[in-house]
Amino acid sequence: MFPVIFRGKRFQDLILLLLAFVLFMSPWLLGFAHLETAKWNAGVVAVLLAYVASASLSETRQWEEWVTLVLGAWLIAAPWVLRFIADVPATRMHWGVGALTVVISLWAEWTYRHPPGLSVR
Repeated sequence: MFPVIFRGKRFQDLILLLLAFVLFMSPWLLGFAHLETAKWNAGVVAVLLAYVASASLSETRQWEEWVTLVLGAWLIAAPWVLRFIADVPATRMHWGVGALTVVISLWAEWTYRHPPGLSVR
């Protein structure tokens, strides 16, 4: 069962699902639920991220990596754009999940373009 789960980019999608769950729960776990904009942003982006990652688990499409890349970039920019940069836990959570999302989406894009087992000579 493990080889099937970790084949292709399923591993990246499972990590994105975990990140989406952590992001969704973060306002209550880190104590920034009183900040409406940060809380709503975390919730909406988490739902979108979970949707794209779960859709990617069932059928792999290249656009999914680009959508997750944009969501990750938004998470990095959101504390400035939505003006909750002064709240350290909310900002760090958005930056951390955003950076991981960007890295994972780039990794998934690399995996999509360079599938294992194919060699170029």
